[in-house]
Amino acid sequence: MSEPKPSDSVPHPVFTREQRKTCHAKRDALFECLDENNIADPEKAGETCKDLRKIMYEKCPLVWANYFEKLRAMQKRKEQLYVDRPQD
Repeated sequence: MSEPKPSDSVPHPVFTREQRKTCHAKRDALFECLDENNIADPEKAGETCKDLRKIMYEKCPLVWANYFEKLRAMQKRKEQLYVDRPQD
């Protein structure tokens, strides 16, 4: 008999519409701070926007917060590729 996976034994919380709204608002506040400070990757922000990042992780499910950060870093790298692209 196989052992249950952690995801099988712990139910994932279901976020209400208000909780999702709060999560997205905290994400947006963090990203606005990062944009104001010209920081592409939240993991490299150091002390800058630290409090907003902490709040996002408190208000969002961990997997969401991690996804938001990875997606932002990827999108900013992609944008930079277009900026750095040689013009024909």
